[in-house]
Amino acid sequence: MFGVGPQEMVIIGLIFLVIFGPSSLPKMAKDVGRFVSEARRAIDDFKEEITAAGDDEDEEDKK
Repeated sequence: MFGVGPQEMVIIGLIFLVIFGPSSLPKMAKDVGRFVSEARRAIDDFKEEITAAGDDEDEEDKK
């Protein structure tokens, strides 16, 4: 994932722990997870719209 190995991930996690404190990390992780989920859903919807638009153009060309 972005060329970051497990050791780097642990270091990044420790830095976040020191900066933000242990009480806010679960909420931050939940918010990041929600953002990633919504971003994936938006990308999938966009891909479906592009595919559908291409299929519509193909059908018009056949007529």
